[in-house]
Amino acid sequence: MADNLYYKYWGKAGSDDGQDNGYHLLPYHCLDVAAVGCVLLEQHPFLMSRFEQLFDLPKATLVPWIKVLLALHDCGKFAESFQQLKPELRQTWWGDITKTNYDIRHDSLGFILWHDQTAIRQLLSAETIDSRLYRNVLKIWLQAITGHHGLPPKISSVSAKTYFKSCDLANAAEFFNAINALFTPDISALVERVADEDWLEKQCSASWLLAGFTILCDWLGSDSANFKFCTDESLSLDDYWQQYALPSANRAVQNAGILPAQPATKQSLQHLFSYLENPTPLQAQAEILPLSQKPQLLILEDVTGAGKTEAAMMFAHRLISQELAQGVFIGLPTMATANAMYERVADCYLKIYADKEKPSLILAHGARHLSEKFQQSIMEYTAKDKAYGQKEATASVQCSRWLSDHRKKALLADVGIGTIDQALLSILPAKHQSLRLLGLANKVLIVDEVHAYDAYMNRLLQSLLEFHAFLGGSAILLSATLPFKMRQDFVTAFRRGAGYQRACLQKQDYTDYPLLTHISDAKPVEVVLNTRPEVKRTLKVAFVHESIAAIEIIKTAVANKQCVCWIRNTVFDARTAYSELQQVDWLGNEQLMLFHSRYTLHDRKAVEDSILNLFGKKSSANSRQGKVLIATQVVEQSLDLDFDVMISDLAPIDLLIQRAGRLHRHVRDSAGNFIEESGQKDQRPSPTLFIYSPPLEQVPAQDWYKAVFPKANGVYPHTGQLWRTAMLLAKKKQWQMPEDARELIETVYSEDDIDIPEALKKTSNEVEGEQKAEMGLAKMNALKLEQGYTLSDNSWDEDSRIPTRLSEDSVTIYLAIWQEGKLSPLVNAEKFAWDLSSVNINAKRIRGLPELAADLAQALKQLREQEKIFDEYSFILPLVPVSGAQWQGQATDDHGKTVNVSYNSLQGLLLGGEIEQFSSEGKQDKV
Repeated sequence: MADNLYYKYWGKAGSDDGQDNGYHLLPYHCLDVAAVGCVLLEQHPFLMSRFEQLFDLPKATLVPWIKVLLALHDCGKFAESFQQLKPELRQTWWGDITKTNYDIRHDSLGFILWHDQTAIRQLLSAETIDSRLYRNVLKIWLQAITGHHGLPPKISSVSAKTYFKSCDLANAAEFFNAINALFTPDISALVERVADEDWLEKQCSASWLLAGFTILCDWLGSDSANFKFCTDESLSLDDYWQQYALPSANRAVQNAGILPAQPATKQSLQHLFSYLENPTPLQAQAEILPLSQKPQLLILEDVTGAGKTEAAMMFAHRLISQELAQGVFIGLPTMATANAMYERVADCYLKIYADKEKPSLILAHGARHLSEKFQQSIMEYTAKDKAYGQKEATASVQCSRWLSDHRKKALLADVGIGTIDQALLSILPAKHQSLRLLGLANKVLIVDEVHAYDAYMNRLLQSLLEFHAFLGGSAILLSATLPFKMRQDFVTAFRRGAGYQRACLQKQDYTDYPLLTHISDAKPVEVVLNTRPEVKRTLKVAFVHESIAAIEIIKTAVANKQCVCWIRNTVFDARTAYSELQQVDWLGNEQLMLFHSRYTLHDRKAVEDSILNLFGKKSSANSRQGKVLIATQVVEQSLDLDFDVMISDLAPIDLLIQRAGRLHRHVRDSAGNFIEESGQKDQRPSPTLFIYSPPLEQVPAQDWYKAVFPKANGVYPHTGQLWRTAMLLAKKKQWQMPEDARELIETVYSEDDIDIPEALKKTSNEVEGEQKAEMGLAKMNALKLEQGYTLSDNSWDEDSRIPTRLSEDSVTIYLAIWQEGKLSPLVNAEKFAWDLSSVNINAKRIRGLPELAADLAQALKQLREQEKIFDEYSFILPLVPVSGAQWQGQATDDHGKTVNVSYNSLQGLLLGGEIEQFSSEGKQDKV
């Protein structure tokens, strides 16, 4: 109403570009966001149920409180320092042109306002409740509400009067009172609860969900396509709520496509995967293992080829059909494994849901997005919404940036697939982490290739499992084998988060494999599984100690019309071997391929498609014979490849087992053709895994491994474990799967170092010390569930700066072509051109850009403003053409030193001396 002075404040404003100079009154925007929350909880029963469970309050009590809290999310905008960002409006309403420094953002100002006694007194009722205890609850809730721009509010001792004039404080208090009268939260219902310390602690843990929910509501409620700007001061709050806010919120929620798809009733494994005629023992268990009605953890340990992915999806389907989850997020170690998983899941995910549903499937790193419901329109409404200030983006601009990054968008889809990093960021002090948690909360979290993660990531994964279990989520971990202690650590973390009593696992003998571990609110269940005859095998192991010997093995295989893969431990070593093979006269130009992690997404996908066609399950003899692939670790996980001959650089035993899973993976005839009929035996010569290693010595020198693999020594620094791997395999001369799996893992990763040679103990102990330090760092970096959504002791920052892995601290670089005064993506594509032009690189090797020419610097600035995928932290690397398909530019490294950079589709991204060493024009049509 016009006589209420809280109408004299703007909440959102249009751009100053001459197209739209309108504004939206602050009380109305606050109601818009509250309406979105109300509609979401009404139309999302699963989410409503989670809120009731976590906050331990009934729906009738909780919903009015959530509406009140959401309506107060932008109370910091009552500050004069914020309102003067539109000085013409401030002057019209108040005749006030005083400029107060806007050095604290409006979200933190909202929390400062709450600390002001006069501003909050209207919400207190001393007769019915202890105001001190009441304030403790509100402090927890309001930190989550006001921290709606991705970070908790800054708790400051500064007086609200520094940023709010007396009239602003009075009008904010009047608005508080009006919201209280409109939604009538039941204060008396909290009387008994606020004195309960356990309940208060629960509010801290539950605040993570409230924070993510508020961000989502604010984003949707800031959509000017659904919430038209309103300047009519004659409407009562109730009239606006009923006539505008609620109808617009219904429209916004429907248009956003964020409501979950309806699940199908329980289906058979064969229905989900029509190609499974004879399920493996693990897959059979996925159909019949009794499941709990509470959050549960499943750990699937089995050999390659046992169908762990299908078993995990069957478990996920059962959990979804039992209404214990509504979607799936699959986290994998690398982008390549995510791409491969996408191919497998794309054929079955629709069957998890009811027939007429259109669930969204999002690949975090790919260019194919099958989501029709998650409309691009959610990213288009930002055109009319201007950033508040140089360092403060509006909610709609933040939404645009966040969702235009498909890695993040995957967390809100019905089925998301991406690297595990996207999930780990939800428990790190990274911007919008709470929204990630919200996206994961209703999903089954599937983590593949768990054995591939280092100590730092494993500790973060434990924290993720704790958070996920508390929020009511279930998880499935997939691995070839896990050391017993690691398995126990995962179980302990999950049970702690779920509130279950601690329980010790029992199965740790070498014979307890393959193994299915099921953790719920009951006693742990550990099921030792049988193995299909097809995946039981004996694999011979042979060693070579010179690269020339490895090349001779390749030469013999090519002469025998076999296909070969040599897995190198670093990109440098892969390029070196590739260059050496380019010079031989017995290998044709079309026979040799190179594959590693330093390609743009476009080129990497092209190479992936090519090698899957040449070496995939149903590849023919004609496509395979005489082909040679030089690759790094990108081929050892998830890609369904099958080679006749394999060489591997010496690596830890679990990785060798994983790599060997691509050797004679499928049944073929003697020529290499895939045999469709089940029950057939492979007709190729019995397989041998050739391992290129340093000479096997009982008393090795300290640099035993580094002398042969100077680059790889930085990747696999635990020389003692490498020596154990080599000596164990040299002694056994073969391994039998699954019988030897546990023995191999437990022997190599034993904590007892008595058998490690003295010369290697120092470096091994140093590495183990570093691993313990990494685990300590991970524990320190990870958010603490019980502390709640607060800045606490963590240093919050943009997610691009928070490390999810220490050994591979990488940065995404967007390659831009600088020609004729314009910047354009390296890859010319109609959709996702910048995604396709991106490449990941170790952050230490490239940190920034040297000083740029004025026109280029201006072009970069404009590009960041125009492209929604970019923000101020995005790394855009300008390149210029030099010859053919070769592009060059400059960057700076971790020490500020200028580094020359080159890119071509054959070798990928080259830095410094690599350019001269590997940029030969010799055989550039091989890929």
